[in-house]
Amino acid sequence: MIPALAAAHLLGSLGTLLLLGGVFARRVLTAGHPAPRPSALGLVLLALWAALEVGWTLARLGFLTPGDTLAYVTGAGPGRAVLTGVLGGGLLLAAERRGWAAPLLLPPAALLLWGVAGVGHGAAHGPGLRALTALHAGAMGVWLGGVLALLTHPAPTPAQARRFTPVALACVGVLAASGAVLTLAHAGSPLALRESGYGRILLLKLGLFAAGLLAAGLVRRAFAGRGHLRAALSLEAGLLLGVLAVTAALGTTAPPPG
Repeated sequence: MIPALAAAHLLGSLGTLLLLGGVFARRVLTAGHPAPRPSALGLVLLALWAALEVGWTLARLGFLTPGDTLAYVTGAGPGRAVLTGVLGGGLLLAAERRGWAAPLLLPPAALLLWGVAGVGHGAAHGPGLRALTALHAGAMGVWLGGVLALLTHPAPTPAQARRFTPVALACVGVLAASGAVLTLAHAGSPLALRESGYGRILLLKLGLFAAGLLAAGLVRRAFAGRGHLRAALSLEAGLLLGVLAVTAALGTTAPPPG
């Protein structure tokens, strides 16, 4: 794992979460909440992600001039991915601020996800696995974005929870299916995960993901009046943020050979 690069990946994940998850919550779940300001912060985090990704790569190669930077973000695959992600995020924020119809938000959202999926391990595979990585990131962004929207809402209601339940279940299904395929592609046999550093980090991610599912059950009980709602939502959000942090570390850890 490379700590500086893992931090950059985490910034990219958080920026994607605030943009994509925020737009989803305002349009579908919590009717105008959260305010647009966190989405603007998401774009700032994406810009920091881009600067760190590009700066770290060029510094490692010894290419430090503005011309080198321009050549990298327009000519190299990972550089173009970073540029695509920031452009997609900017377009999504602008479209949301102008109140575009929901179908018109899908292309910039897809552009954002395609960009963030093209760095790290995603840069080493073809378009099929990159698209799967984009779906994986999008599902996590929508799920966690909905949880944070409910957590920060002044008065979350059972009706909002009912609207969110089928979306969250769909996200879990996408995460499970795409995660299984990506695990086979990057780590090989699941039975050998404990034999590599990459596999052990992946097992930690899977453990946090499973704990997040259990916390989601506690949230459902709390909405039914059988628990403390804010505490359950905080637990679910914290576990899913932990998944993002571990995913960032995973993206900078070399998979096992072969």
